[in-house]
Amino acid sequence: MKLAGGECSRSFTAEVFSGLGEGEFYVSIYAKGFRVKLGFTPYPGTLNTRLLRDVDLFNKCLGKSPRTVIEPPRIEGARLAPVEAYPAFMNGYPVWIVRPQITVYKRDVAELVADARLRDLFGLKDGDRVEIELRDP
Repeated sequence: MKLAGGECSRSFTAEVFSGLGEGEFYVSIYAKGFRVKLGFTPYPGTLNTRLLRDVDLFNKCLGKSPRTVIEPPRIEGARLAPVEAYPAFMNGYPVWIVRPQITVYKRDVAELVADARLRDLFGLKDGDRVEIELRDP
């Protein structure tokens, strides 16, 4: 898929869903890396969203976005991998899309982190729709 200039500066519709309940643990252990690399400490947890359409285009555009790699902390016996983070907006609010290199999710899922609990900030519940905006670099 060849992308025309500006085609990635757009919004994608996604639906909120509950994950496995592990986001708080992983965001907490990567928190120092987020703070160093992204300049803030995220709320301990992720907002899980599933794209409703344009999944291939979303992933192509994400691949063109500026990427920050957060290396895992060294924890004896733990199997951890780098996390890729991409700047975005959700309903106009600045967020980061995080893509762990080890994950159970398919490419239609966008896990979001921010400096606030997004469910509370926007009054979200499972099944609600949100707009995830990517902007051309």
